[in-house]
Amino acid sequence: MVLKHKVGLIFGKFYPLHCGHIYLIEKAMSQVDELHIILGCEAERDKLLFQKSQLPKQPQVYDRFSWLQETFKDRHNIHVHILDEAGIESYPNGWQDWSDRVKHILAEHKIEPTVVFTSEPQDAKNHEHYFGCPVVIVDADRDFVNISATKIRENPYKNWNFIAKAAKPFFVKKVAIIGQGKFNDLPLQLANIYNTQYVSNGYINYIQREITTPQHQRYLSENDYMRIAMLHVERVAKAVETANKLVFTSIDFDSLAKNYCQIFNKQSDALRDLKINCPFDLVIHESDLPANSSPLEHFETVTKMVESLLI
Repeated sequence: MVLKHKVGLIFGKFYPLHCGHIYLIEKAMSQVDELHIILGCEAERDKLLFQKSQLPKQPQVYDRFSWLQETFKDRHNIHVHILDEAGIESYPNGWQDWSDRVKHILAEHKIEPTVVFTSEPQDAKNHEHYFGCPVVIVDADRDFVNISATKIRENPYKNWNFIAKAAKPFFVKKVAIIGQGKFNDLPLQLANIYNTQYVSNGYINYIQREITTPQHQRYLSENDYMRIAMLHVERVAKAVETANKLVFTSIDFDSLAKNYCQIFNKQSDALRDLKINCPFDLVIHESDLPANSSPLEHFETVTKMVESLLI
């Protein structure tokens, strides 16, 4: 069967990439030989979108580019290009300048589009005018995928199932719940409740033993602490890849750094850097909660603190 259209174009901010975008791209791909995705970015506009959102952190251009690349990594005929829209008048103005920049990218890569795909009917006439090819409108009423990037920005965790798989790790929140005895069961309990990943800490007993052991009977060396920290970095990063909104564990890098200082009587630059570069979104210490609380009171208090992360 000969395809009617050979080369397609799709435009978007993908802020963030979601199932509606993917449906648009895949349906377009069923109608062309080559598909070119134009990722639009403009620093001030993108910053404003973030400030008006409930996103936990601001997606950068490289994040959005990598989400598209990862989602379509096995598709040799889907190509992603970045369009800097700085200095162009805001929508609905600036069509001439905007289309000129798009055409510069097209010329640079020797792309001759024969069709534009969009889910925004109001853009169809301008696409036809400036690119001289027909426009195919896909799921304009969001009947197949009832979501928009605006809805996700307003409440990413309520709309979690619509976020692209490649983008989800960006939004996962990391929680460390630190204590002893029954309190130390809480991270595993909450991971079960939220149907997500728990990162075990097989060294916690050794660390606690270090703190109560005379220096001449140390079980762990300074290098052991570095290995523990780096292994924890790897385990947490791996868990984030498949987590459901949250990842739970029983140690954070600040606690490791304090334990290290207590045992070896000096600071660790490496652990300090990990604390800065691999931060947790919530750290709960048993010692910070009301004394003499029952296990049930701890459970209810900590659950409320975790739940507040997803509002």
